[in-house]
Amino acid sequence: MRENCFVDTSTILKVIIENEVELLEGLSKYVLHTSTNVLEEASFKIIVASVLGELNVERTNFFKIKEEFERGIAEKIIIDRLHVLNFLKSRFVVLPVDDTIFDLSKEIVEKYKLLPNDALIAATCKHYSIKKIATFDDDFKRVNFLEVVEV
Repeated sequence: MRENCFVDTSTILKVIIENEVELLEGLSKYVLHTSTNVLEEASFKIIVASVLGELNVERTNFFKIKEEFERGIAEKIIIDRLHVLNFLKSRFVVLPVDDTIFDLSKEIVEKYKLLPNDALIAATCKHYSIKKIATFDDDFKRVNFLEVVEV
């Protein structure tokens, strides 16, 4: 039986934005899981990265990104990338996040000093007994019940 592995936003973005599709090959021995909050975060970051790329800047304020997005800047690349995200989603077991997981995430914020969304990811893993996580976020290395998978 294949082992479970949670796929974090950073890995999804490497595949979609940096076109590092081979990362998925390195994870083929696992049953891949993610969560609704990871998919939302990936969608948001796809929009931000696409708008910044079209503006040819590394950063700008959120309201400028929102304004340019609403004007339609980078629309085709955003749509294309979101389609790839949906394709990837179909290959994952998408785990729901409920009140129990949210409450656990608050404890994880306090104990491991993770930001809320990362704590929600860790809590999701703990709740569903997933011990491995595919991520490029070193913060998860502080979580003693998770093993970061090198991809």
